[in-house]
Amino acid sequence: MRWLVVLDSLDGLNPKTDTTLALIRQGRAKGIQIDTATIDRLYFERQAYVTAEDSKGSFGPQALNSYQLILMRKEPPYDLAFHYATHLLSLSGTLVVNDPSALRDLNEKLIALPFQQYMPATLVSSNQISIGDFVKKHKGGVIKALDSFQGKSVERLSISDGALIKRYTHDGTQPVMVQEFLDSVYDGDKRVLILGKDFLGASLRRPREGYHANFANSEALPASLTLRERQILDELAPWLVEQGVHFAGLDFIGETLTEINITCPTGIMQISEIEGRNLAQEMIDYFITLCQK
Repeated sequence: MRWLVVLDSLDGLNPKTDTTLALIRQGRAKGIQIDTATIDRLYFERQAYVTAEDSKGSFGPQALNSYQLILMRKEPPYDLAFHYATHLLSLSGTLVVNDPSALRDLNEKLIALPFQQYMPATLVSSNQISIGDFVKKHKGGVIKALDSFQGKSVERLSISDGALIKRYTHDGTQPVMVQEFLDSVYDGDKRVLILGKDFLGASLRRPREGYHANFANSEALPASLTLRERQILDELAPWLVEQGVHFAGLDFIGETLTEINITCPTGIMQISEIEGRNLAQEMIDYFITLCQK
C-alpha cells in the first residue's frame, strides 16, 4: 500500500506534538510506503503529478493516481496557494482525506452555521452598524476573521470597539464572524476529535492566560463528552462524512459548539498521552479500512 501526505515543510513540524508526523510514523511502522510533499510540488501535465519525497529522502515525480490514499495535512491559512492545491488534488483520481471539494466549500468558521442551534449567538456580516448593534445587544462579543486559525485574528469586542470592527471588516468591505462572549472559555475549550462517524477522543484546553484556548497556549487536560455534546456529535459526524470529511475537530465552550476544524485538525498526541492510547494507530487502521472500501 502506498500513500501520499501533503503537508508543510517537515523542518517546521514538532515531532513530539505534531499529528501529521505521528500518522506518518505509525503508517510506516505498519509497512505502508508513505511519501510526502509540500503543495508547491503538485503539478499537472496531462494528469496530476507530485514531486514526492520517500522515506529515504529521495525525490521523484509520481502520478497522484498511483497512490491508494492522499492525506491533505497542509495547515491553514487557507489562501490561494492552498485553494489551487485542492483543485489539483481533485484531479488525482485518488481518495483524498479530507476531500478537496469539502476543503474548498466548507470554510472552517462558516461550516457550523447549519447547526446554529448548538452555537452561541452568531452574526456574519461586513456591516459595521449591524455588528455594533449585535455587540450592544450581547454586551460584548468576540470578533473572528473568517480565515483565522489557531486563535489568530480572534479578539474580544466591547461596545466601544468601533475601530476594531472597522479594521477587521476592512472598513466594511469584508465579512467577519461575531459571537457572544462565553465566560466559560476561562475554564477551557474542549477539542473533540471525530474519525468517520465515531468519537475519537477529547481534551480540555485551559488557557494559561487570557481566553485564547488552543494546544499551543493552553494546558491539555482530560475530558469526556457530556450527553449534549454526544448528541451534537451524533448529528454532525454522519453529515461530515457525507461531505467527504473523515477527520474533524469540534470545539466546544461550555457545551456550546463554536467551530468545526476540517483543514488540519490536531490533538491526537496530547490526547494519546492523557489517555494512554495510540490514536495515530487507530486512525491508520481506519484509513486502511477506508482504502479497502
